[in-house]
Parts: sequence; C-alpha cells; structure tokens
Amino acid sequence: MFRKNARPIDLNGPGTYLQVMDWIKSIFTRSVEDKPEAPGEYPDILPVLPLKDAVLLPEGLLPLIVSNPASISLVKDLYAGSSPVVAVGMKTSGDSEPATWDSLFRVGCMAKITKISQAKGGELSIMIRGILKAALEEKVSTDPYLKVRVTYLPENLEPDKQIQAMAHSTRETLGQLARLSYHNLDSVLSNLSKLKDPSILLSTTTTNLPIPVEKKQLILEEADFYEKYSILYDTLRDELEILELSMKISERAKGEINNAQREYYLRQQLKAIRKELGDTQGEATEDEMEDLRKDIEAKGLPEEVKREVDKDLKRISRMQPGSSEYVTIRTYLDWIVDLPWQEKTNDNLEIGNAERILNEDHFNLKKPKKRILEYLSVKKLKNDLKGPILCFVGPPGVGKTSLGKSIARAMGRKFVRISLGGVRDEAEIRGHRRTYIGSMPGRIINGLKLAGSLNPVFMLDEIDKLANDIHGDPASALLEALDPEQNTHFVDHYLNVPFDLSQVFFITTANVLDTIPPALRDRMEVVEIEGYTHEDKVQIAEHFLIPQEIEANGLAKYDVAFRSEAVDHIIRSYTRESGVRNLKREIASNLRVIASKVAKDEGTRFVVDEAFVEEVLGPVRFIPEVKGRGRIPGIATGLAWTPFGGEILFIESALVDGRDEMILTGQMGDVMKESARIALSIVKGMTGYQEQNRGVHIHVPAGAIPKDGPSARVTIVTSMLSLITGKAVREDLAMTGEITLRGVVLPVGGIKEKVLAARRAGITEIILPKMNEKDLRDIEPEVIRDIAIRYVENIGEVIELAFPEAGADIEPFVHYFDLCEKATVKPGLRP
Repeated sequence: MFRKNARPIDLNGPGTYLQVMDWIKSIFTRSVEDKPEAPGEYPDILPVLPLKDAVLLPEGLLPLIVSNPASISLVKDLYAGSSPVVAVGMKTSGDSEPATWDSLFRVGCMAKITKISQAKGGELSIMIRGILKAALEEKVSTDPYLKVRVTYLPENLEPDKQIQAMAHSTRETLGQLARLSYHNLDSVLSNLSKLKDPSILLSTTTTNLPIPVEKKQLILEEADFYEKYSILYDTLRDELEILELSMKISERAKGEINNAQREYYLRQQLKAIRKELGDTQGEATEDEMEDLRKDIEAKGLPEEVKREVDKDLKRISRMQPGSSEYVTIRTYLDWIVDLPWQEKTNDNLEIGNAERILNEDHFNLKKPKKRILEYLSVKKLKNDLKGPILCFVGPPGVGKTSLGKSIARAMGRKFVRISLGGVRDEAEIRGHRRTYIGSMPGRIINGLKLAGSLNPVFMLDEIDKLANDIHGDPASALLEALDPEQNTHFVDHYLNVPFDLSQVFFITTANVLDTIPPALRDRMEVVEIEGYTHEDKVQIAEHFLIPQEIEANGLAKYDVAFRSEAVDHIIRSYTRESGVRNLKREIASNLRVIASKVAKDEGTRFVVDEAFVEEVLGPVRFIPEVKGRGRIPGIATGLAWTPFGGEILFIESALVDGRDEMILTGQMGDVMKESARIALSIVKGMTGYQEQNRGVHIHVPAGAIPKDGPSARVTIVTSMLSLITGKAVREDLAMTGEITLRGVVLPVGGIKEKVLAARRAGITEIILPKMNEKDLRDIEPEVIRDIAIRYVENIGEVIELAFPEAGADIEPFVHYFDLCEKATVKPGLRP
C-alpha cells in the first residue's frame, strides 16, 4: 500500500537545502507547547506510514516525499484532521513489493504531520514530527491501508551529568564530521552541533543523518537514555574514523595513481555520488556489470579462458560506456556468456529407437544408417568416444542433408546446418580478429551458440563447393575443426581462446570428392550414398513424398488416390535424376491442380492416374534414348558417371575428307581426347585402315555438356570399328571400360550409377570390365534382374558381344587380343 509512499528527502539532492535549513530553524524555535501529550490522549489503533531507509524518533522532525496517489489522499486526510499516524521503518530497503505487516519493524513512532506542500510531478512534500514511541501489537486491517493496534512506550529523557557529557562529546564529533565534509552536510552538521537540549540533539541527529537504518532502529528501541546516546556516539565515531582513513588514503594515493587508476578512482566516487543523487542510469550500468560477472562465473569457464575474460572485465570496468572499445569488449564478453562451455544434451543411445527413427525418415540408405548405428553402439559401450567426422557423398536429392536431421533426432541432439557453397573467405570459418570493425566469430562458433549445446549434430553442407582467393583458403581453415586430434583446442580468431569441438558430431556433404583438398578429405570418413533405383523411387513416393505433399497442400481431409502407374509414369517419363527432388515437384504439381479443384468445389474425391498426369504435366519429356536411334553403323552406346548420377552416352563416328585427320567434337576433355586417339590406334591395328585422304570424325551428342574420363574408350573403339566394317552395334547394348593399346579392358568407376542409368534407358545388356564385378554387390539383385551383365577382359570379347550377327566378318578382330599377347603390336599392323 505504501510502496514508495514516504521516503526521506535526500539531504544532498537539488532544491532541498532550504527545506533542511527551515527544519533546523524549527528545532531552535520549538516551544514548550510542542512537547508530546500524554499517551491516553491518542487512539490505540493507527494507520501505518512505512519509512524506506529512515527511522523517526520522538521529538524528531523528518522531511518526506509522498508520491503514491492513495498515500497522498491519506496524508491530506491526516493533515486536515490533525490525526496521528505511526511511522515505522521497513526491514529492507527494496521497494519491489508494497509494505506488509511482516516487512515492518515492531517498534515505531507515533507522529503528526506538521507541514505539507505541493512538490513537482504531483508529489507532496511533508514534514512529520515524532511524538511517542509505540510498539506494534497486531494487524487490524489492510483496506484501504494498513492499520495496527499499538501500545505507547513513554520514555524518561531527563538528562543527568553522564548524559550531558555524552551530548557534549556527540556535538564535538558532529563538528569534526562537518570539518571533513561528511556527506557534504557541513552546514547541517554545524547547526546540529549547536543544539543544547540532549534529547532533541539525540532525536534530530538520529532521525536525519545518513547513518545505517539498523543503528537508528536500535536507538529507537533502546529504553535507557544513556545507552541510546552510546549507540549514536559509537556510530558517529565509526563514521569519523572511516572518513579520516579515506582522507589519508586519498592523500597518499594522489602522487602514485596513473591516469587509468585516477579514472577508476573517480568512477568509484561518481558511483557513490550517483547513488546519493538517485541516478538510476549509473546504478544500472554498475548492476549490469555485476550481472555480467555473475553470468561469467556461472559458466564454469576453463582456466585459460577465465584468465583472458578476467582481464577484459578489469579493462571494461574502467571505461566509459559510450566508448567504442567498451562496446567491442562488451560484445566479446556477451559472446563468451552465450557459448555453451559446459552445456550439452544427453544422448539417446537406444539402438532400436535410433534404427526406427532412421527408417521412418528415409527409405534404403543402408550404408549411412549402418554407420550411425555402429557409432551409437560403440558410444554406448565407451561413453567418452569423440564425435565422428563423416562425409556423405552422393548426387543431389538423395537425402544427405535430411539424413543429418534424422541422426540428430535419433540421438536426441540439437541440429545445426551451415552451407559452405561459395564460401571463399577464411574468416567465415575461423572468425575475424577483434581489431577489425564489425568483427565476429566464424560460422562454427556461431552455430554452436545457436545450438546452445556442446555436442550438437553439426552439418557442413556442400563442402565440395568451397572456393579460395586472396582472402585465404577456407578448406584449410577446416583442417583443425575436422581433426579429432586437434579440435579439442579449436581457436576462433575472434574468441582467441581454445574451444572444445571434440564432442560435436560433424557431418559434411558433397556431390563429388575430386574438388575436396586431399588433406581435408583424409580427415573425414567417406560414406557414399548412391542414387535411387526405380523401385526405390516408387517406394519413396508412395510412403514419403505423396503423404507429405497431400498434407502440405491441404488435402488431408479429402479422398485423393495416387495410382502406382501414375507414380511410375512420372518417374520414367517426366524425371531423370538420381535423387527425388524433381519427383517431389511433379507430385506437388499434380496435387496443386487437385487443390485448385477443391477450392472451386469441383469435387471431394480424386484419382491421379497416367491420363491425369499427362493432362497436368503435358507431353512426355523423356523418351528412352536408345529407341529411335536405329541400327546405324558408327554408333555405339556408352555409360557415363556424373555428379548427378549415371547417364547413357552415344558415341558417333563418321568418315571425313582429309588425310589422317581426326576431328573430335562434343566438349571432350583432355583424357577423353586421349581415349579417342588410343581407340584410333587400336582400330588401325585391327583393320589396317589406311585409306588415302579420309579421316575420322568422332562426336559425342549433348555438345553443351563437358565430358571427360577414360571410361568411354571401349565405346569409342566399338563405334569406330562399326563405322569401318559397316556393321551396326546392337541398340539394346551399352558398355563402359578403359582399354590399353594391347586391347586389355581395365576397370572404371561409378558402376552402380551407370547400371541404373542403363536400366532407366531400357538397355537389356551391359558390357563391364571383369575387374568391376565386385562393384555390383552393392546393387540389389532385383534391380538388375532384367539386365544381362557381361564381364570382359579384352577387346576381342567386346567385339563378339557387340556384333553377334557379323560371324566370320569380325573373326580377325576377335583374335586381335591373342596376337597382342604374342607380339608387340605397332599401330597399323594387320592381324
């Protein structure tokens, strides 16, 4: 009720000096009529006026400021009726709650309001005079304000010689305090030292000097007059000794302190002045710094980090809050507080639960799932296991990023993802040094701040697309973070203190490994994620994509049937990819049309079949490329690997005018050009082809797409041999493999992607190097059940499979490899 109702006038505050002097004069001019009346003349139930940081004694005068509207009304009523009130000190100086019975001392002073005047802002300035000491017996009521039952405690304040001597010593002490400018109350203390009446001197000095409230309350509660004076005198002597000691320290330090110490000393003085003036802004700054110190202490920082932070705390405590360096250091300390130095989540190491979540979120992907479950199993047995560093490599759209989210969910960890595509500044990884304007930590530290955990699943997406320029090499900056032996003391340039990354589960993603620097690649465990088979895509569409898109398009309440043949039609005729992103888009396109129909009230039940798909998506986009090519001599079908999955590749050969001329088109790379030259040498060796003024033109369609690699050599040789002999290659046959001048077929990479590409294109037979037979173990048997896989070791076996109907016409070429085994074959040698 009386929260901030009555507070003493600040004797150092502006505009109060005249009030205080008027009060001093009133003490000297007090008449006999001012003496207190007998206790029986006052009621035993009184309203309470709580005093914050103040105590009123009988015969004391206390100026107060009243600001609460209800209290202002109460004061006016009391003043108008000359009614008494009991002024009671509050046990604590905090003002966060209104005064209650429990927050008050049990001894106060019955008083009357002697003067009232209007102050600024609608507040009242009043003067109250203490009359009788009163003990609070019980609470009577709280509405509209607190009322209590009191018992009056009359006191014998007749002075004897001891009291007179004590009063004399007190006056001398007040004079000494005035000479030392105690709280800048020189004039007030001088006037107090002139008071002759011991009882008035005691009550006035106790009531109005800034001595501890606890001491004032002791003086009020003490019954013996001499003991009252003893407490007051001892308190004033303590204040005098502290003041004298402070003066000595100040004098001694004047010649020793440097500018920084002087500034600190002045700030401490300014803090005290602000407190006396009620300057909340200055106090707020100090409170803010104190809160910051407590927050830093609670973080449990490593010793090395704590030493660095303590230095900055000392520096910032001496600075102006508005200075640029203050802002820089404060921002740095805020970063220190926000980072998870000790906070981490508890791992869920239940293997069955993790396996269930991984299977719920992703279809197939056996390799990465198996690796995650192995890690959880080992961690369950050995809890201090360091976080692994995995690299998921595979074509776009196969679920690399979403798999990271599933891992975090399965382990019960926070998930953080940052994209490294196009990052070319080392500071993006390791942060900027604090000497630069606008500096900040790197992406790794920032990600940990966002996670609020020391052990999140941290995904570094598109690590193969890092770049470097004059700003440094970000890939090299990752070497420390992605090395389990070094990342326990990872140092960000901004923090400039070590941070432990060993508990972070790092996952990187890439489409290709070739662009990742070898040193960085060596630090990661590569987990390959191959493209999805047709059957995989059907399962993913039916169990994941279609339900998700139905929900996303607001069709969950409606009957929408997505036929299996429609899904199959979309996969075969409208998408050609290793992942399922385009498949998801096309499914969404069909469902958006249905959503439009629902919005127009055109039905509630819909069936998506092949006809519906073609109506929505338009004409078929992809026709099996093998069809329509025809059996034309000079064309052979090869298989290629791309970062986006496998593709079929048509090699076309034609004769052109020009002696020994060889034309290569279709954006071939250097390695593929070498393959063409080697193929020409092999064909010349086989056929003895030396026709005058005729050359060979080799073209690979889709000329806008760069192509390179050695795996097309077998296909180029077959294409050229088909051209020269006039025999067409089987149109349902595709091949891949590197070949030597002696006709030995060597292994190549990307076998799974190439086989899946052949299956999508309608190929029924594939020629692969014998040494690649092991690579088909990763492909499910049902995926290749309709494809005949032929393994070859030399070019002769390739020719037999490519020209099964040629018979005796190709017999000499079939035995070319046998001749190469017996002799060194030179280009141009006939078999």
